[in-house]
Amino acid sequence: MWVQRTPEEVAKWKAVTQKQARSDALQIGIGAWIGAALVLSAGWVASFRTGVAVQGSFGGTFLTRLPVFALLTAPIAFIAFRYENRKKLNGVEARTICPKCDTASEGNTGAACGCGGSFVPQSAMKWIEELEHEHTA
Repeated sequence: MWVQRTPEEVAKWKAVTQKQARSDALQIGIGAWIGAALVLSAGWVASFRTGVAVQGSFGGTFLTRLPVFALLTAPIAFIAFRYENRKKLNGVEARTICPKCDTASEGNTGAACGCGGSFVPQSAMKWIEELEHEHTA
């Protein structure tokens, strides 16, 4: 059964959601940074003319190029982190639920559901088992 969250539960839900979004975005950002630094240090670059990766002619060895490309690609990590964090938070905050019939949706807070109920933000509702609810009531 869906029940309304208390303001404290909503605040806790938002904190947990933000933490999870940051964690996921950090993994993606660091992965993009490491991948870009390694690929460029190995001498591979994308050729936009042909649309494939080609071997570039950079001076030095892999180990001398790695710190240089790690610095040059650091903004990729930051941009990927910000983008993924915002995308994840927007997606989670857009989720809605109709507590009357358990229908889930996105981005339609306040809209009427086919069952006669209305959609509310998922952050405002929580699911509890009916047996738990009977014991607490």
